Amino acid sequence: MNTRALMLSIPLALAACSLGDNEPSGGEVSIIIQQSLTGQTTSAGTFTMTGALSDDGKTTEELTFGGPLTQSPVPITFRRTMTGRNGTIIVKGSAALTFTSPTAATLSGTWDVESATGAYRTGRGSLSGSADFAATPPTGNITYRGSITR
Repeated sequence: MNTRALMLSIPLALAACSLGDNEPSGGEVSIIIQQSLTGQTTSAGTFTMTGALSDDGKTTEELTFGGPLTQSPVPITFRRTMTGRNGTIIVKGSAALTFTSPTAATLSGTWDVESATGAYRTGRGSLSGSADFAATPPTGNITYRGSITR
C-alpha cells in the first residue's frame, strides 16, 4: 500500500468506527415517581429510573385538570421535569384521574419526551399510579413505563 492510500484509509477507518458511537442506545425503563402537591396544580418529589437506563433525582410537575374533581374520571394534562445525574428529561402527557373513594384515586395515561439534555434524547410510554388526597399535603405514586434513548 502506498503512503497516499494509507493516509486516506486511516481517516475512513476512524470515521467508520465512530459511526457506531453515535447510534442511539437505551431501551425499556421504569420510572418510579413519589411526589406531594406543592400547590393546586403543582407537585414536587423524587424519581428513580431502572431498566436499560438508570438514574435518580428530583422531579417537578405542572398539571391542568380538564374538568371538576367531582366528576370522575377527570382528564389531566401534565408537564414533568426530571433532573438526575445523567441529565434532564421533560415529559408531557395526558391521563385520567379516577376516584375510587372521596379521597383516593387511580391514574392512567401516556407520556412523551418533550425535550432532554445530557445523556437523554427521546422516549414515550404509559403511566399508572395512585393519589391520596387525605394526606397532608396530598401525595401521589406514579410509575412510568416505556422506552428512552440516549
